[in-house]
Parts: sequence; structure tokens; C-alpha cells
Amino acid sequence: MTGPAGADPWAADRALARRCVRGDDGAWSELVHRFGARIYSHCRLAGLAPADAEDVSQEVLVSAFRSLGSYAGCSLATWLYRLTRRRIADHFRSPQRRLVPSAGIGAAAERPSGDDPERALASAAEARRIRHALATLTEPARSILVAYYLYETPVREIAGEMEMPVNTVKSHLHRGRLALRRHLEDRS
Repeated sequence: MTGPAGADPWAADRALARRCVRGDDGAWSELVHRFGARIYSHCRLAGLAPADAEDVSQEVLVSAFRSLGSYAGCSLATWLYRLTRRRIADHFRSPQRRLVPSAGIGAAAERPSGDDPERALASAAEARRIRHALATLTEPARSILVAYYLYETPVREIAGEMEMPVNTVKSHLHRGRLALRRHLEDRS
């Protein structure tokens, strides 16, 4: 988010969080509408089965609702991304976890929308290809690419969240892009 010099780039996010804390149902609906699909997508990209991705997404939203009073200092997307990463890690530590083979991530059902069915199907196929390619990447490149492109998190914030130098994040981002491009070109 950019704005005039000196402007608080996350003031709108903090205002939305304050409205949620005050019990404004419309604000909570807005937050879920803005971020719910991203949270679910991140869960699926991490390799969770659809049912598990739904469960973890709900856990993230419940956790967010309970802890919105402590939110401050970054974009809501970044804050929710942190919560999502923690919940995914908890899920993988759980003995009841159910993993999806990497091919399963790319084969997830799409919900094409729009007026042009051919274009919608082409978009769905491309989304499956990209998800499959992302699933082949190693960590932390996958998480960095997801944070940067899906959550639109600035490199500095990713570095802070992942506790690594900015140049290391940039390096992982660069190598991840190259690996993703190679994988997609090989599959063309």
C-alpha cells in the first residue's frame, strides 16, 4: 500500500480491526470477504487436503477474531499470513494430519466464473498449473512466493516475519521465480 509521504499505510487495516473488536458485524464480514479465500489458498498451497484447508482456515479466522485487539504495526494480510503459517505448522505437527500429494494440489476443483466459459476454463487450468508448480518448490521459496504474490507482502515484512535478512528473502524470491518458470516451461 502506498500513499503520501509520512502517511500510515495500514491505517485502514487498523480501523477495520478496531471496528471488528467493537463488534461491528459488517467489519468482520468485510475482513472475511477480503482474506478468507487467501487463507484457504495458502492452506491448499501448503499441501492440505480440501477439508483440512477448510478446517485450518476456520481456525485462523477464529484465532484472528480472538486476537484482533492485539493486532498492530503491519498489514492485515501479513498478520493473517503469520496466523495461517502457524496454524498450518500446528496441523502438520498433529498426528491426525492428512497430506495431499503434490499432484493433488494442482488437481483441486476450480470454480470458473465470468461470462466467457472458455476463458474461465483456461484460467482455471492455468491456476492448477501454477499451484502444481508451486507445490514442487522447496521451503522457504514457496512461502516467500506465496507471501509476496498472493498476500502482496513487501519483502521487508517477509524478512521480518521469517527472521532472515532482506537480501536472503530477495535471493529466495529470485530462485523461486526461476524454478517456477522452469517448471511451467517444462510442462508447456
